[in-house]
Amino acid sequence: MAEAPASGETRIGPLRVVADEERIARYRRETGFPDTLEKIVPVAFPAVWMTTEEIETAIRDFLADADVVPVHESQSFHYFAPLRVGESYDLTVSMRREAEPPRLAVNANLVTTGGEPRLRAETLLRIVPRPAGVGGAP
Repeated sequence: MAEAPASGETRIGPLRVVADEERIARYRRETGFPDTLEKIVPVAFPAVWMTTEEIETAIRDFLADADVVPVHESQSFHYFAPLRVGESYDLTVSMRREAEPPRLAVNANLVTTGGEPRLRAETLLRIVPRPAGVGGAP
């Protein structure tokens, strides 16, 4: 459900996402997060939601006019309140292309199902020319 307003931004969402206990446990294992008795959502866990099909498709579509590859440059998370294991949230994403340096800024806002802000995140993807002879999706 991507939409491109006149500003040149593409907006996606809201998408319903869940801080699923099993997925969080897998993320914790894969990233070396220590086991604790308390169920904690790791700070960078929302990056998992940025790999949804809707967002990945929108990134590919956004860059389809050029023979380029998006490369992860940086990511930041600003929390208004902690995320809770098992809770559902609404994720809205906006993307805009920046000229210098060439990159795609992907901004995410996460709110509770009641509309209370929980997180603002930004991912910067550097846009680099696709190496000769390399094809496929980013």
